[in-house]
Amino acid sequence: MATVDQVPGDASIAIKARRAPCLYDRGMKTFEEFQLFTPEICENLRLIGTHEQAHEAKIVGAGEETDLEVRSASRYKVTDQDTLNALLDAFEEWNNWDFCTYWGTESLPHAEVIRYLPGDFYKPHTDWSPSHKERKMSLTAQLSKSTDYEGGAVKLHDGPEPHILYRKQGSACLWPSWTLHEVEPIISGERWALVAWMLGPDFY
Repeated sequence: MATVDQVPGDASIAIKARRAPCLYDRGMKTFEEFQLFTPEICENLRLIGTHEQAHEAKIVGAGEETDLEVRSASRYKVTDQDTLNALLDAFEEWNNWDFCTYWGTESLPHAEVIRYLPGDFYKPHTDWSPSHKERKMSLTAQLSKSTDYEGGAVKLHDGPEPHILYRKQGSACLWPSWTLHEVEPIISGERWALVAWMLGPDFY
């Protein structure tokens, strides 16, 4: 059962402290993988993304900046409410770490569609930083078919050996935002993905 509290010092933003029933059913894991979108939705998200202005993919640290030694890709902002609602449902269902998050648009103001062309990559990094303390959970969804490109493996460094994410179109993976991960360089073709971050107060 979800409960609602107030962020200390800010009565205008509600947070959600969710007790996930699946926490005990599936056991604690460092990430979750599941099927999220149909191929038709994946293609629609690519169209939604390309109707937005493309931006260079940036890196986060004390602020945001472009560093082509660390990351190379194009990103497109997604604010389509049906998409955001589907992502919110996924974050809620798979929040097996019981993180406190904000409600509604405060928790997920937008998502991004990312396009990787040959040579594009993202070196090992985390999505949490001093300038993004509110990021609790990260999600990526595969919008391309696995045969659309070579290279571009997404790796989670959550143990002695990295876990390579599924490449099935529409599959998604969710993990705590402090988890180290990377996207290996694209060799040929192009890879499209959707990324999103669930926000909450900077305590867990």
